[in-house]
Amino acid sequence: MPRQLHYDRTLCLTVIGLTFFGLMMVFSVTTADADPSLRFILKQSLAAAIGLFLMRRLMFTDYHDWRNQKVVFMAVGAAIILLILAFAIGTGANTSRFLRFGWVSFQPSEAAKLALILFLAYHLEIYGDRLTEVRSLGGGLLVLGALCLLVFGGRDLGTAISMCVIAVVALFAAGLDMRFFLLGGAAAAPLVGVAIFLEPYRFQRLLVFLDPESDPQGAGFQIIQSKIAVGSGGWLGEGLMLGRQKLRFLPEAHTDFIFAVIGEEIGLLGCLLVVAAFCVLLWRGVRTAVRAPDAFGRYLAIGATAMIVCQAMINIGVVLAMLPTKGMPLPFISYGGTAMMTSLAAAGILLNVSQYSE
Repeated sequence: MPRQLHYDRTLCLTVIGLTFFGLMMVFSVTTADADPSLRFILKQSLAAAIGLFLMRRLMFTDYHDWRNQKVVFMAVGAAIILLILAFAIGTGANTSRFLRFGWVSFQPSEAAKLALILFLAYHLEIYGDRLTEVRSLGGGLLVLGALCLLVFGGRDLGTAISMCVIAVVALFAAGLDMRFFLLGGAAAAPLVGVAIFLEPYRFQRLLVFLDPESDPQGAGFQIIQSKIAVGSGGWLGEGLMLGRQKLRFLPEAHTDFIFAVIGEEIGLLGCLLVVAAFCVLLWRGVRTAVRAPDAFGRYLAIGATAMIVCQAMINIGVVLAMLPTKGMPLPFISYGGTAMMTSLAAAGILLNVSQYSE
């Protein structure tokens, strides 16, 4: 008699809890704003509904069906085509990151992260025991480089770096020798430096990170207002919807800096609960990866966990002025339809693998 499958309920409840908490915070920020609008919460609710549907479908589709060369390279190919279209059609700093269809917009770089996770799981299962060979390591780096280059071409350095982080975590778990990471870091450092200097605003963000008070009304304004919001919340916060920094003081309060609003309105307690929720995701994700019955499932779980948790760490680090300012949403919480759906899809992949954990 086949074993009955059970998904990780702790992980599932944590994801659903973060999603509905995010909807509550988006509602708080956008309807208590100086220019209140229900448009944001309605669009975010629709994205959450679609994302939860995707999560459920991915949960109950046997992940072994994805261990197929055609499926993997169709996913990678589709991601590359979408990135090229966004790069070719879009103009300007932000429009080149999105494909727009009327009032609907889609960010291909988010889909590229899922394609990368699927590719890494497939590639590392086949070549995991001979990563030092040129064919195995070089082939993986070729796909990673192509995806990252196209994302960077859309003027999204942060997402390109986060994709590299996902790959580094997966390769580390696969047992790649440390000297390869050192060589890769040495090669990547000057490229990142050039990328920063290519865009004046990136270099300015780096300078502001080192000394935000040097330009309090200009480049340093956002991070200063973020710290004011977090600091003014105290232990229990000012109360839901009672925050003041979101009233046109804190830019991007509903997207990249929503964690600052959490700090102001729900206080240190709210911030700690959010951090604890992502720690639970990390714990259950690692547990799922360790107990996965095969290498493909293990690397799928590692990639999905790294994608969610690393992005959360970067977002929180930026809000708390521990990292240079970078536009990156907080998974499940920040406003952004594509990011919401992608995060829930990654959670669906993780929950799928958890059903087969031993």
